[in-house]
Amino acid sequence: MRRRSVVALFTVILVALSAAGGWAQRMIKPFPKEVFSAKTVAIVNNTHNEAVSDGAVEALKRWGHFTVIDDADLADITLTFGKKSTHSGTSSQTTSDDGKPSSNYSMSFSSSIDMSATVKGADRPFYTTSTDESKKKAGNNCVRDLQGAYDSAR
Repeated sequence: MRRRSVVALFTVILVALSAAGGWAQRMIKPFPKEVFSAKTVAIVNNTHNEAVSDGAVEALKRWGHFTVIDDADLADITLTFGKKSTHSGTSSQTTSDDGKPSSNYSMSFSSSIDMSATVKGADRPFYTTSTDESKKKAGNNCVRDLQGAYDSAR
């Protein structure tokens, strides 16, 4: 009976980790050791919105672990911010009782800010995150997500 309880508990934990997708992936892919000895970080902002960089710099200063520098080639870690925009359209056509056609078209737009963190000399990022926030809050949230993953990986 006790063995069944252990198996059931293990199954519940496994299902919970699978449902937590992003968290489970971070646990599977550890940070490279260079991340923990890094001292400098540079920001590359491809969002065309300076507020994203401002929010990231503020969060990095609050964190206090890295010195922010301007030159990505010299930085130990580079944080690259980008913006993804999506839109979709839906059209419908109906015919009224009197036989007249009626058309309707609607559009929806959404965007997100993505951040990737890459160690100097690496060809792929060691960490990525995304937020639906915009401007300053987006930069802040992405750095705070990185900080949480960094603290968990230590």
